[in-house]
Amino acid sequence: MNKVINLAMITALGLSFTACSYRDNSGISVPENINASTLSVVITEDSFNDKNCKTLEQIDISVKKLTAFHKDPTKDQANYLLSEKAKAINANVVRNVKYSSGIGLMTWGYIDAQGDASKCDLK
Repeated sequence: MNKVINLAMITALGLSFTACSYRDNSGISVPENINASTLSVVITEDSFNDKNCKTLEQIDISVKKLTAFHKDPTKDQANYLLSEKAKAINANVVRNVKYSSGIGLMTWGYIDAQGDASKCDLK
């Protein structure tokens, strides 16, 4: 019986390391590897004041790693989530983006990002 319990515990532990390594509060799945060039929304730390922009909403995200054994969340992952949230409100740019990262009480590592989801004239 002990062998069965040990096998079940090892299997559960192994599955926890192969499952999703990151989480966020929005319910959007966070891929581990992201190609930033495929994002359909422009993400920038600039103000884009010269692009005739109208701010639709300020958005923020947080990507957290689940265990100490996973890699730290990246800016690309944060940008992916910002892009997904911006698409949901028909924005084509997230501007004035600010990032912060560290270790929290309830996570082994995180990256937070916030910015202005905007509709801009990119021509």
